[in-house]
Amino acid sequence: ATLQFGVFTSIMYFTPIVGGPVADRAGRWPGILVGIALLALGYLAFGFGLPVSVSLSFLAFGMGLFKGNITTIVGTLVPKHERDAAYSRFYWAVNLGALPSGFVAGWLCASYGFRFVFLFCCAGMALLLPIGILCRDSFREAISVEESAHHDTSDRERIITILTLLPIAMLFFCAFYQSGTSLALVGENRTRGAVGGFPISPPAYQSLQPALVLILSPVLVRMFRCWPLRTWHKLLIGMGLCLLSCLVMVFASLAAAKSDPQRVSPLWLIGSYFLISIGELCFSPIGFSLVSKLSPSKYAGLLMGLWMAAIALGNLGTGLLGILWERWSHPSFFLFLTGLSALAIPLLWSQRHHLDRVLGGRHD
Repeated sequence: ATLQFGVFTSIMYFTPIVGGPVADRAGRWPGILVGIALLALGYLAFGFGLPVSVSLSFLAFGMGLFKGNITTIVGTLVPKHERDAAYSRFYWAVNLGALPSGFVAGWLCASYGFRFVFLFCCAGMALLLPIGILCRDSFREAISVEESAHHDTSDRERIITILTLLPIAMLFFCAFYQSGTSLALVGENRTRGAVGGFPISPPAYQSLQPALVLILSPVLVRMFRCWPLRTWHKLLIGMGLCLLSCLVMVFASLAAAKSDPQRVSPLWLIGSYFLISIGELCFSPIGFSLVSKLSPSKYAGLLMGLWMAAIALGNLGTGLLGILWERWSHPSFFLFLTGLSALAIPLLWSQRHHLDRVLGGRHD
C-alpha cells in the first residue's frame, strides 16, 4: 500500500514537467482550466468505478496542468522581493483546503462509501470551473506583465542553480511525505486513541498538518519581516527541523517498544508534525519562490515542473521506503530517515555562497 501511495503521488508531481511547457506556449490560465476539467473527470471516473488506470490518468494529467501552472502564476503577480511572503500566503490557502479533507473524507466514506467521496470531489471541481472561466480576463492581464528585472547572472547559471537544489528538495520531501505512510501507520497501530481525554482518530492526523500550517504561517511571515533571512538560511532551517521531526519518531518508536501494549501518547506524533510543519513552511513555499525568482520567463513552466519532479521523486522514495517498514525495526526505520535528512544539510551548505550571488546577495 505504501508503494502504491508513493507511485501515485509521484506521478501527480511528475506530470507538471509536461504541463509547464504546454502552458508556456498555449497560455497558463487556459492550461489551469483544462487541468480543472481533467481533475473533475478523474474523480467522476473513480465515482463510477471505471478502471483505476483510467481514473488516475485523468487525475495525473489534470494535476500536471493545474498544480505547476497555478504555482508559477503566483510569482507573476508580485515583484521578486515580495515573492517569499506571496508564496507563504498561497501555501496558507492550499492548506486551508487540505484542513477539512481528513475529517470530511473520513466521515463521508464511513457514512456513504468511497464512491460518494469521489463524486463529492468531482462536484467541487465542477463548481470551480465556471469561477475560473469568469476570472480569466483578470489573470490574462496580470500574467502579461511579467517582471523583467535585471539579473547579474546569466540564464544558464540561474537554471544550473535550480538544478543543483533538486536533490535537496527530493530528500526533504522523502521525509515530509511520511505523513501518508509510516506516520499514518504509527497513528493507527502505535498511538493511543486519546490525549487529555479527547479522542483522536487516525484520519484526524491528516488534518493536523494543514491546521498547524494555517496557524504558524502568518507567524513565520511576520518573523521573517522583522528578522530578514537569506533564502539559504530559510531552506537550512527547514531541513534541520525535518531532521528533528524524524528524530522525535526514533524516540517515540523506542518508547512504544518498551510500553504495553506498545502504544505511546499522541503527543509524540503531534510533536513530530509540529516540527515538520514549521520545516515545511521554511522550505516548500521558499523553494517555489526561489524557482520563480531565478527562472527565465520562457522556461518558467518547465523549471517549476522540474521542481515538482523533485517532489515526485521524494514521494516515490516515500513509497519505496515503506517496503522496509515491516522488515526493519521502527526505530531503525526513522533513524534511516534522519540520516537521509542529515545528508541534505551539507549539500545545501555547500551552495550558500552561490545562492547569495545569483539572488543578488540581499536578504529577502
